[in-house]
Amino acid sequence: MLSEKYNVLVTPGNFNTLLGVVRTIREHLRPYHQVFIVEMGAKQPGDIKEICDLVHPQIGILTAVGEMHLETFKSFENIQKTKFELINSLPADGLAVLNYDSQGVRDFSDIKSNCRIVAYGVENEKVALRAENIVYGANGVSFTCSGSGNNDVYSSKLLGSGNLLNLLASIAVAGELKVPVEKQKSAVSRLRPVEHRLSMRHANGITVLDDAYNSNPTGAAMAIDVLKGFAVGEGNKRIIITPGFVEMGARQFEANKALGKHIAKGCDYAIIVNVTNREAIVSGITEGGFPSEKVYKADNLADAHVHLASILRVGDVVLYENDLPDNFK
Repeated sequence: MLSEKYNVLVTPGNFNTLLGVVRTIREHLRPYHQVFIVEMGAKQPGDIKEICDLVHPQIGILTAVGEMHLETFKSFENIQKTKFELINSLPADGLAVLNYDSQGVRDFSDIKSNCRIVAYGVENEKVALRAENIVYGANGVSFTCSGSGNNDVYSSKLLGSGNLLNLLASIAVAGELKVPVEKQKSAVSRLRPVEHRLSMRHANGITVLDDAYNSNPTGAAMAIDVLKGFAVGEGNKRIIITPGFVEMGARQFEANKALGKHIAKGCDYAIIVNVTNREAIVSGITEGGFPSEKVYKADNLADAHVHLASILRVGDVVLYENDLPDNFK
């Protein structure tokens, strides 16, 4: 977003260890760079502080605090404290940009820095920056950024609440760096999703939401919410094609049942592929009050496509959620 005005250097995603940051600084940072963006990962307490002691950040973005690397962190509280090592390393004239949709961020109270805080969110209403009036359509998503000064309207090809949250964080930083709003809007509109990660394409009057590379419940729920919010014409359908989730151990049945309940709330037609999770998904769909005649049980993806072709009409929206090989039966 900043490239039109600033010379920016970003640490590669696999360079988020201390050694990687050191190499980036020594080998790639140049006098003409005005903005240095550092991804800070951690596996144990103190990891982020160690990087902060090296780079002395002035702006810190905390996108979420969740349960990861519990084997090394030992507790969720340790994860929280470690993530906030970034915020507590900011100077008094620094800026903390915090995602208040993340409970692990919102509930942390041990902030030692006196820096300014900008909270952002989609669901949380008590924030400085919030995405409102979210509308999905054939051209992507538009939303009003309330709190940006003029309630500016942004448009993007990046779909889903997770992407909207990242855009809000970027807008907060861009505002801090005095990037003009029109340049922000232009940059946001040019961003493109990673293919098969809730990307969108159009074919013969049909809109296809391709989330085939996602296989986790949180991402699937976000994709279905996008489908639910998609503007369609009278008589058109919001269709999902999914085999559900695999390799989830003891949680697999309940996770797929929950997926079914979400489908019942956000879709007009469901095609369930393969038998692996069929019982669980259909159970959730049924409990959600979804009409049984709006569910098709496909033996495989080829069968799903044949049936899809028989029910499609111009203006429909199709979500491919996860894409498992046919050996999961």
